[in-house]
Amino acid sequence: MRKSNRLNREGQRRAIGIAVSAVLVLVAVVLAVSGGDGGDEVEVEAVDTTPRLVEPADLGELEETLGHAVYWAGERPPEQLELAQDASGNVFLRYLPPGVEAGDPGAEFLTVGTYPFADPVAGLESTAAEVGANLQVGPDGAKVLVNPEAPDSAYLAYPGSELQVEVYDPSGAALELVRSGQIGPAG
Repeated sequence: MRKSNRLNREGQRRAIGIAVSAVLVLVAVVLAVSGGDGGDEVEVEAVDTTPRLVEPADLGELEETLGHAVYWAGERPPEQLELAQDASGNVFLRYLPPGVEAGDPGAEFLTVGTYPFADPVAGLESTAAEVGANLQVGPDGAKVLVNPEAPDSAYLAYPGSELQVEVYDPSGAALELVRSGQIGPAG
């Protein structure tokens, strides 16, 4: 009988330990989600990260919503414009040929990415130093970088801006697109 009571008490202690652990985990989750400091709550708007086809006219409204420019390579008929965003605020515009659906996993399409960035020119300078590349100056004063290790992409940033732009072209024409002045704000 003593053995049975001891096993019963051990079982009760385990159950209590599990319950206490579950409560502590629940409290930790609630504090993490709410910020835990009792301060002002910050409302974070959910971002739809599902790629979707858009019309060029939709980009002005997107810029208003985001509070900053969205860069693109202009209209390129008959290609369709796919918009994708991520939770970090990055915006990607891909140019899809007819018959390719939004969300296609292929990477063989011209893509222009707009990335919020605290000091994008300094970021490009740092990257250029790391990879041994030189920054170029675009036709409109933008600082331009082509990483020799990733020549299908050209990056640009404007002094005083808080956006970095990436132009990816699998045909190798990213730098030419930037130099031509075709890359600019959509709105």
